[in-house]
Amino acid sequence: MLTNERLDYLFALRTLRTLRENPPLPQDIIKPPMIRGPEHQPYSSRTKLGLETPLSVRIWREKKLIVAPPLWYDQLTWACIIYGVIECLGGLINFVFPLDFLFPLGEVFAFITGPLVLVAGLWGQLSSERLVCDLKARTYGRREGQGLFKRVTHGRFDDIDAVVLTCGTVLTAGGMGVQYRLVMHWKQGREPLLIIEQEAHPMAPGQPWNFAAGRLHQRGTMVSQWLGIKFYDNSHFQSGDPLRPF
Repeated sequence: MLTNERLDYLFALRTLRTLRENPPLPQDIIKPPMIRGPEHQPYSSRTKLGLETPLSVRIWREKKLIVAPPLWYDQLTWACIIYGVIECLGGLINFVFPLDFLFPLGEVFAFITGPLVLVAGLWGQLSSERLVCDLKARTYGRREGQGLFKRVTHGRFDDIDAVVLTCGTVLTAGGMGVQYRLVMHWKQGREPLLIIEQEAHPMAPGQPWNFAAGRLHQRGTMVSQWLGIKFYDNSHFQSGDPLRPF
């Protein structure tokens, strides 16, 4: 009586004999599915100069999908710009027409703090990347580059390849943790990758890599549905950093 092990051995032997007598053609070989992600898809990499402001995705009146710094960040930078302009103009006016009750610390203080706050606001506003997608026209405009030296590009949703959820390690307050990133890829590497959202979580020993990827998985699915592009979830294994911070 043949046992299961003996049957498996005979089946494997017969398979090897068949392949030896009739080797498969190259086009008949089934290739394993390609894992989509920064390490497996060619793209135009670049080194980021300095720390970049984390971006987030928001929908504006169901007409535009905006990838930009959080709303409070924009409000803070614009407040610095407006305050800096007021301080500079106020210091100049106070120098010509003394108004000590409006500027009790004097025009010197206004001349010092005004330009500093103004430059800080401009630096924060111009150094952040942005992506604005018109959902009706299916076009996008992107501000991209290093530091203050940005370039503005335009294109259509057909130029965007996919959104990929990746996973990597990061050092958190609770020790070694995991960092999830939603990365937007362009077809044929037409534009550098864009990290549209990211978040970090402390990770206990024995936990799977994707134990806390649920929120970004939902965000990635939402972006793919709004833009009509593909979404890949690669959070079940560790990937490298798509953009180096320095």
